[in-house]
Amino acid sequence: MSNRLVVGVLYTPEFNDRFEQHLAELAAIDPRIEIVVEPYEEPSELRSGRGVPPYDKVRHLAPPLTDEQRDAFARIDCCLTLDLPFDVAAMAPRLRWVQALGVGVSHLTSAGLREAGIRLTNASGANAASIAEFVLTRVLGEFKQVRRLDANQQRRQWRPVYGEGLAHRTIGLIGFGPINQAVARRARAFDMNVVVLRRSAAASELADEVVGPEGLHDLLSRCDIVAAAVPESPETHELLDSAAFAAMRDGSMFVNVGRGTLVHEPALADALHSGKLRAAAIDVAAVEPLPEDSPLWDAPNIYISAHCSTDPSGFFDAVHDVFNRNVARFLADRPLVNEIEL
Repeated sequence: MSNRLVVGVLYTPEFNDRFEQHLAELAAIDPRIEIVVEPYEEPSELRSGRGVPPYDKVRHLAPPLTDEQRDAFARIDCCLTLDLPFDVAAMAPRLRWVQALGVGVSHLTSAGLREAGIRLTNASGANAASIAEFVLTRVLGEFKQVRRLDANQQRRQWRPVYGEGLAHRTIGLIGFGPINQAVARRARAFDMNVVVLRRSAAASELADEVVGPEGLHDLLSRCDIVAAAVPESPETHELLDSAAFAAMRDGSMFVNVGRGTLVHEPALADALHSGKLRAAAIDVAAVEPLPEDSPLWDAPNIYISAHCSTDPSGFFDAVHDVFNRNVARFLADRPLVNEIEL
């Protein structure tokens, strides 16, 4: 490639305290690079709604583009972004490749990328370690009774509260991408048994057992803890429904750090109210922000966080590392890292 490459950096840099350094590193890759910084961000409700068709149901939530945003989209050849407008090719005729800021890309596919022949890559693995740490933090917090210990401290009560160990318990991992692979490594450090469900039942050195999708309910019935980290797709939509929660081992714990649409949320609330589950921890919801009238807010022993299980500083370093490698590959007409088949 001999012509100038116009690279759009379109995410809001609010949480990236090394943003200017990342831009400098990007510019240093090749003198042909011209960087355009123009944030485009959609509301969470729209991003959640764009994950599952039909997409037209949320088009009315799309924010109008500013003149500066329209100018940026008209100029860019590739971009690093969290969001994209619907029908992006109509306003970005030069766009040939999109690097997603995160791992999940279901909301980006509704921008018409496949129809326009625009390539898509994601940041798979960029936040795996920090999210895996978050999963184990939630699990340890529950099994070691941290809430009760903190409550005693707040009440100035010197009262023993004894927790439970994780060794020899079984953790089931739904999905086995970089996040749950990182969970598996950490679970093994606690001498836990690791059982994995993924599309391919091929064995893994990180797991004691791997099963395919047909083994979901059997896996759920054998696990003390279930951690889910799967992308959004029609196949995973409300995969964990009333029947799935009924199949889970009595007194088990559920953790979801993937996509909220995996879970039928009223069924999860029912499983907590009935005592079927001892606890649940969710960092994602089917609709974000989680609506005030969601039954999950009132469910007993649930840990809710606002899609914040990653570490922003380490995450942005890793994302820009992937992006920079892909920019160099794009300029050299080499295969891109983490390319998604559309």
